[in-house]
Amino acid sequence: MDIAKAITFITEDPRWKEKMGMGMVVVVASAILSIVLVGILGFAIVTGYSIRLLQNVRDGQPHPLPEWDQWGDDMKRGLKFIAVGIIWALPMILLSMMFGFLGFLLDAAGGNGGAPEIITGIFASLGGCLYLLYALFVAGMTPGFTLAFAQNEKISDALQFTPILNWTRNNLAEVLVAALITLVAPMLISLVAFIAGIIMCVVGLIVTVPLSVLV
Repeated sequence: MDIAKAITFITEDPRWKEKMGMGMVVVVASAILSIVLVGILGFAIVTGYSIRLLQNVRDGQPHPLPEWDQWGDDMKRGLKFIAVGIIWALPMILLSMMFGFLGFLLDAAGGNGGAPEIITGIFASLGGCLYLLYALFVAGMTPGFTLAFAQNEKISDALQFTPILNWTRNNLAEVLVAALITLVAPMLISLVAFIAGIIMCVVGLIVTVPLSVLV
């Protein structure tokens, strides 16, 4: 894996500023409209655009950053990939719902620090550990099921557990590097955005923070 290439390939596109600028507009508009749930469609468009970017990189295109010319298709592929992510995250969602419900029952019963609260606390701790372990597992599997989805844009392809697990095992070093880049790059971009935002006040933050979503 060419780490430098993975970080800098965007700026090698002669029109990268226009393309990233359009992406920032979509992200900001989606964030604003998310209060009425319409914004999820914008995030789906950005997600679908990112899948197209991955496909272009896979195909070896010299300037893989796509044009913003497939809004409807990007939204459809983005919604499908969001569905894939939700399916993979179902155990975490169910754990959160279960312990949230237990906490609600305990509060409704007016817990007094007795045995029920102790037992609930133990289960909550175990659940938290399971949640963390599964979250790390999904993070490691994400490159595999993302590539599987990008192959034919089928949800079923991204749910083939055994092939994806085998691919992850065979490419563990690359997966770890990709996870590190995914973690560090948005942090660095957000830091730059924060510093620039101090200078440019609110306007600077509105313009620069969404860049971290597109990387």
